[in-house]
Amino acid sequence: MALQKINCDNIGDLHHGFAKTVIDAAIEAAQRDTEDRGMDGKKRKVTIEISFEKVDDGAVKIGLEATARLPKYQIPDTVAQIQAPTRKGAPPVFAFRSDSPSRPDQPTLDDAREQE
Repeated sequence: MALQKINCDNIGDLHHGFAKTVIDAAIEAAQRDTEDRGMDGKKRKVTIEISFEKVDDGAVKIGLEATARLPKYQIPDTVAQIQAPTRKGAPPVFAFRSDSPSRPDQPTLDDAREQE
């Protein structure tokens, strides 16, 4: 194939066409996340970065990176009680309830049964 002048139409052809695979993978990651969690009102972004580095007289290295920027995966905060260490020199313990993440002191039916 003849030498090509790099442009928008052929950046996917870089490195035997591997650049197209990299770009498509980033786009697909953003699409999957938009479908999965897209109602959160946050944008997903795909950034394609092309770098040029002169290596010697008449030659340039062309690099390409594609990045999918997705919102963080996160949970609401969980409130825990600070409990005294069980032995001297041990750190305090943070205890939480998985069935009541905002109130670690809330009694449950299981607690009531244990007291019977």
